[in-house]
Amino acid sequence: MWMLTGQEETIANYRCKETPPLVGVVGDSGSTRSMLMAQLLGLYRIPQISYFSTNPLLSDRSQFPSFFRTIPSDDFQSLGLAQLVIHFGWTWVGLLAEDSDYGQQGIQIVKQELMTAGVCIAFSENIILTKTDRNAFRITQVIRASTATAIVIFCPDTDLAIVLDEMVRQNVMGRVLIASEAWSTSALLSVKRFSDILTGTIGFSIHSGVMPRFDLYLRSVNPSKYPDDIFIHEFWEEAFACEWPEKQNHLGSRASIKNLCTGDEKLSDLPDYYNATYQGITYNTYMAVYAFATALHNLVSCQKESSPWSCANSSNFKPWQVRNPTP
Repeated sequence: MWMLTGQEETIANYRCKETPPLVGVVGDSGSTRSMLMAQLLGLYRIPQISYFSTNPLLSDRSQFPSFFRTIPSDDFQSLGLAQLVIHFGWTWVGLLAEDSDYGQQGIQIVKQELMTAGVCIAFSENIILTKTDRNAFRITQVIRASTATAIVIFCPDTDLAIVLDEMVRQNVMGRVLIASEAWSTSALLSVKRFSDILTGTIGFSIHSGVMPRFDLYLRSVNPSKYPDDIFIHEFWEEAFACEWPEKQNHLGSRASIKNLCTGDEKLSDLPDYYNATYQGITYNTYMAVYAFATALHNLVSCQKESSPWSCANSSNFKPWQVRNPTP
């Protein structure tokens, strides 16, 4: 609502004219949140481009007329995961999914495709988000008791990590895990304690690509240049594994012991951390921004005499004119 009204006090159906026209919104990452945003933004026909929302329902133009994304629907991934299982000749397979829209819809398509191809399902278990241990103890017991060696897992890395911890504790090894894109290239899971379990894992990752000159921009970034930018402060903490003093002061005695960020750290000292090729979400976000930039360029450079579309005033246009020019 703040983005729609252009001021701190949110007033429905009111737009403050002091700010430039809202071109559109990049985000959100999760499908559930993107749906909530799309239902509101769609009322005003404001374009929304997500970089990580994969729920197939978001492809329904009747429900989400202004929603777009730079990542494929899970329909494609689920079919691909099923084909991967069939390709390797596994006929006795376990299924594991998070009890969310992402996990349940994705795994159901996998299950349907596998059963149609004659593959038998050894077990189908859920990672339950409302449980502290995510149902990890039961899941691990089921995996231990099963003779299935291949397990398709449809969930984010943060929740899978809890299950893998329990598998390590119970010493459950020797399974081939088949990964959805949400954890296939996870840095969180690429640690020594999971190496024995994850050796041999296969799956799909998000398309990556080159972002020209982005390296130069990254290396010029410093929190002192953008003191009010919360994203740069979070980025700094992740890059240098440090924590800003004010955060530790706020947490008090509960603060984790970390190096303090000073702002004098140099990204050039991390040659292997950031390079010209970026994987997954980063590249998808870049493509979302680039899509808006291209649309704005076309709007600004539109020539009435040579364009089959109606041209808009670049300083006073409607959001839907960026998305879909009217003939």
